[in-house]
Amino acid sequence: MSQRSEAENLHRERLELLRHLDRLTDGPMTVLGFVWLGLLVLDLTRGLTPGLQLLSDVIWVLFVLDFLLSFTVAPDKRAYLRSNWLTLVSLLLPALRVLRAIRALRVLRLLRATRSLNLVRLLTSLNRGFRAAGRAVRRRGVGYVALLTLLVALAGAAGMLAFEDVPAARESGLTGYVSWLWWTAMILVTMGSDYFPKTAEGRALTWLLALYCFAVFGYITASVASFFVGRDQDADGDEEVTNASLERELRALRREVAALREAPPNRNGEEGGS
Repeated sequence: MSQRSEAENLHRERLELLRHLDRLTDGPMTVLGFVWLGLLVLDLTRGLTPGLQLLSDVIWVLFVLDFLLSFTVAPDKRAYLRSNWLTLVSLLLPALRVLRAIRALRVLRLLRATRSLNLVRLLTSLNRGFRAAGRAVRRRGVGYVALLTLLVALAGAAGMLAFEDVPAARESGLTGYVSWLWWTAMILVTMGSDYFPKTAEGRALTWLLALYCFAVFGYITASVASFFVGRDQDADGDEEVTNASLERELRALRREVAALREAPPNRNGEEGGS
């Protein structure tokens, strides 16, 4: 019984230590999460300079150290890995950058593997960006959804530019990041576009963008509806308060009139009153 009690105490202490570590690293990891996502967008659209690549590597090392420290402290390793497996994947992917060195071979299968790897990098980095947004915006409301949508639009446009660098896209006028940002925005507002992706990675990303769009559109619709319903309820409440005040004043006037009628007549034979 004492061994079980000691194990439970140790489990609670480790959980408390893990929460304390999360609070300590909350601010820096939030900033680094946004910077990491921004570097990925630059990498997919223009490529990174040696200085920016070094910055990306340093941030990656900090992420790895933070993950290893939290994993070491976590009392239940399997549960921690189950809840952070996307983070683990995002940390393993930078080690596979050797694929970039063989792009010059112009082998189709290798290029397809590189595009698929970039798709996974994009999704895992977006997951980290979502976590950073969750830490930056404590209250999960419309502001939080707006920040997520901005991240999705910026990262999605970079991914589409990297995946859909094909003649059909250029013929449709989609030749740069700005044009792909417009295309992504049209997808996110459910207006769509005349261009249909040609690559498997582009189609997969488009499907995920549309899925996010439907989820967010439903949330925003519900938020707008609740806002107007709340305004109507406030107006109804104000009207009820006004009606109640009028009813109280009317009852007071009736009591005064009744009192005047019941008052005894004065010496001149007139009814009492002031």
